[in-house]
Amino acid sequence: MSDLLLTLLLGLMQAGLYTLVGLGLTITFGVTHILNFAHGEFVTIGAYSVIGFAVLAPTALAIPLALLVAVAVAAVVYLVGFAFTIGDHLQGLAFSLGLLLFSENLFLQLFSAIPRTGPRVEGTLSLPGGDQIAWARIVVILVTAAIVIGCAVALKRTWVGLALRATGDERFAAATLGLSARRVGLYAFVVAGVLAAIAGLCIASVTPVTPSIGMSFLLTGFVVAIIGGLGSPVGVLVASLLLGLVEAFAARYADPSMTSVYTFTAMIVVLLVMPQGLFNRKQVRAG
Repeated sequence: MSDLLLTLLLGLMQAGLYTLVGLGLTITFGVTHILNFAHGEFVTIGAYSVIGFAVLAPTALAIPLALLVAVAVAAVVYLVGFAFTIGDHLQGLAFSLGLLLFSENLFLQLFSAIPRTGPRVEGTLSLPGGDQIAWARIVVILVTAAIVIGCAVALKRTWVGLALRATGDERFAAATLGLSARRVGLYAFVVAGVLAAIAGLCIASVTPVTPSIGMSFLLTGFVVAIIGGLGSPVGVLVASLLLGLVEAFAARYADPSMTSVYTFTAMIVVLLVMPQGLFNRKQVRAG
């Protein structure tokens, strides 16, 4: 029983991280129809920013400073690049790929490949039956759950959330109501960057990170976004839960080295049965 509970908790933690990354991808795609291949780099930015600031300031201050860095970088990247690619999907794709290659090499030069860890909650929690789990992992589960719930409420209740949904559902109709596609695109990229950076903060608190961490989570983020249906936040949540639990149980009771195989096999099976994903919304081409 204890082993089962531990595996379940580890699966939920992974699912929360996948949800944060996948939500950012699906929000930006839903609004701008751009597949941002540089999205995973915000995971790296969040992780290394909090590691750096934690050396200079208390953790309570390092976390908001790291998120401010993510906001600033997301805004600059969008305003100097992606804002001019809306309506030209190939140009947006090329820009994101170039940004990915540039940032990967930049982070490697700045931080080297030496694994580093961020601030974390110390201690372990004893589970019924004798197994233990680090408190840091429990905190990650709680934080990611709170962020996902907060994001869901914000999308339904706040002006920015309504603007994102309206532009994603029908860009031209939203424009007639005074919503600028480029301005709403800025909101989408900032929100996506912050969500990915939060995932980076959480990852750095439970495991050592390297500059390649963003790429690994980018791939999984794309998988959950594709399985759930591009443009569907609900689909991302469901796909992340399924994938996180499958990976955790497979790693625990089968071959851990085959985790990536399970991940991409699940994506292939879903695409064969439901090519548009589990919860794909009707998409409107951005012109």
